[in-house]
Amino acid sequence: MYSPTTRLLTVLELLQSYKQMSGPEMARRLEIDVRTVRRYIVMLQDMGIPVEAERGPYGAYQLQRGHRLPPLMFTDSEAIALTLGLLAIREFRFPVDVAAVEGALAKTERVMPSRLLQQARGLQEAIIFHVTQPSVVLDNDLVVSLSSAVRE
Repeated sequence: MYSPTTRLLTVLELLQSYKQMSGPEMARRLEIDVRTVRRYIVMLQDMGIPVEAERGPYGAYQLQRGHRLPPLMFTDSEAIALTLGLLAIREFRFPVDVAAVEGALAKTERVMPSRLLQQARGLQEAIIFHVTQPSVVLDNDLVVSLSSAVRE
């Protein structure tokens, strides 16, 4: 049996993971009643998380566009994967803001439990990225513009 707190966090995670989700679908995934879903939505709204509800036969819940994500919780494996991904981005010199990569890496390491931090740092020391000099240096703004154009 899941605790109400765990279910509340799961509702938030579902809203972050999917653009929209209906109350019945959320209830099915959480194995709870639709009324309980509504109570969890109200609890999230009371905490200041802007959850919007669309009524009707095709109604659904969604987070307000542009809402900044609250602190995230990662499993140990997810935290290691995130750390390795950030290291790869830094080492392969992807056209992203270096300060953003370093900031994300520092934030991730700051909240890791000590045993996980030791594991992450051990991987950083053990893994060698073979980086060849690119024949073309990509401009970050150009990459962002092109990816936006492709998406549209």
